[in-house]
Amino acid sequence: METTLDEVLPTPRLVEVDRAEVAAPADRVWERVRHLDFGQLPLARALFALRRAPALLAGGSTEPWALKLDALRSTEDRPGFQVLVERPGREVTVGAIGKVWRSDIPFVHVADAAAYAAFRDEGWVKVAWALRVLPRGEGGAMIEVEVRVDATDEGSWERFTRYFTLIGLGSRFIRRALLASLTRELGTPASREEARVMPGDDLLPDALDQITESVDIRATPEAIWPWLVQMGRGRAGFYAVDVLDNGGAPSARELHPELQSLAVGDRVPTDEGSGDGFEVLRLDAPRALVLGGLFDPDAGRQLAFDAPRPARYWHVTWAFALEPLDETTTRLHARARADYDPDEGLHALWIRPVHAAMQSSQLAHLAERAEGRLAKDGWRDVARGVAGAAVMLLSGLTPFLRGARSHWGLDAEEARRPRAGDDLVPLPLWSWTHAVEVDAPASEVWPWVAQVGADRAGFYSYQFLENLAGCEIRNAEAVHPEWGYRVGDALRLHPKMPPFTVVEVAQGQRLVAWAAPDTEARERGEPWAAASWLFEVEPFNERRCRVVSRFRCAASNDLATRLAMGPTLLEPVGFAMDRRMLLGIRERVASARDAATR
Repeated sequence: METTLDEVLPTPRLVEVDRAEVAAPADRVWERVRHLDFGQLPLARALFALRRAPALLAGGSTEPWALKLDALRSTEDRPGFQVLVERPGREVTVGAIGKVWRSDIPFVHVADAAAYAAFRDEGWVKVAWALRVLPRGEGGAMIEVEVRVDATDEGSWERFTRYFTLIGLGSRFIRRALLASLTRELGTPASREEARVMPGDDLLPDALDQITESVDIRATPEAIWPWLVQMGRGRAGFYAVDVLDNGGAPSARELHPELQSLAVGDRVPTDEGSGDGFEVLRLDAPRALVLGGLFDPDAGRQLAFDAPRPARYWHVTWAFALEPLDETTTRLHARARADYDPDEGLHALWIRPVHAAMQSSQLAHLAERAEGRLAKDGWRDVARGVAGAAVMLLSGLTPFLRGARSHWGLDAEEARRPRAGDDLVPLPLWSWTHAVEVDAPASEVWPWVAQVGADRAGFYSYQFLENLAGCEIRNAEAVHPEWGYRVGDALRLHPKMPPFTVVEVAQGQRLVAWAAPDTEARERGEPWAAASWLFEVEPFNERRCRVVSRFRCAASNDLATRLAMGPTLLEPVGFAMDRRMLLGIRERVASARDAATR
């Protein structure tokens, strides 16, 4: 957005911006800011007096400084600060050209903004500042104070920087004191949060208690909405404290397409197996989601929200409203309201702070997800990584069990039978064929297999260890059809390693990738290596299948290559990671099936 400061001082050497959001409409705020009297601030008066003290002692001008914008005028006889540009209702810019480091500042008069921008005489500093008011959401505004400084030569800039080291503290004090005074007068959005009207308030007009919180998210309502829609225990979780509200299962770290269907009358589950949950009362995508419930503590059951209240009851609504603040930022409001019979007063006393803490956690974690700030590895990933490292260490210490590990998940005879891709590495130095059985049809399992890869869905394995090695992976929680492979695509294991090339794709059945040898190096007798990797889904019947992973590796006979590509180092790591990958596929299929039935 181009500002009035861009017209008069487009390439400053110093820029400082202070902001404050207030709970008042922009037109009202502008009227207050435009006619502001800095003299109302005791701190400003004291600092201005201190700034002028040396000049007064030296016999300089004793006339009072103008502390109102309208009083700032520069003339040939009395040069100084003046209003350079104004966009009524939005922004006003004030500027001056002077030797501000002197005790009695000499100024240069310029006729207008164009003359100010064009001034180039050596020995001077240009100082400009703007007061700006921007609409912010529904009935709010953002006040900005921006200061810019430039010099017409290097010597003047050096003198200014020495001067500003001290005076800059006072300048910042004044700006921040000004904004603090305005926010006290006009109010902040947080101070008005409980008083604002939100969707769903009318559904529970006799509520005895209410908690409202909000968070600003650097994303559009359309980007945030899918995270709200997929909430629920056994679904995407509630993004708060998982051990309390999601049975200990981690809340989703990505959007799940299969969880995006929600309609009025649906229930967002809060309990495993009982069917209890928040009833969807209103849904206005992507602006408002209102949940609610009527609960009978004596009978331990949930009633329809609009059913008659029993003798003892909890009647609650939980509303989420998305308020666009500007083109890139949204304020997410969350409000819980409750009515209950007097016997539940003690329960209400302790549940209120618990809900407030959970709500605060939920909003913070939602913002992380919608803004893409979520750390790749959480504590669970670290814990699994430690367990995975232990499996690798144990495998490395038991080379005599390598044969048994090479066919984990199926018997030795089944592991030896020929499979697709074997001809790519016909005489492997070493190999594995691992498998896991899954209680789901092959058609549900294949999409998870078809998207493996460091730059796609990850490998569903020990993510922390992979990222420790620089793989930059986040294991997918959902199927992304756009990540499927075609022949010729690259299957990447690590950003800095040569990828495998996908040489066969049989949709719904198998995927074969190949790291071809350097044939010229092999012909010259130089070190070389080759590997193939098969991912295969074998159906047993309409309800059950098996996922097979076969890896085969061949290499030149020199010691360095055999150590680098041989089983001594790679097999313990490969066994641990591949086993975890297959189990990860099975877990994801089971989770997706459970979520689909809720």
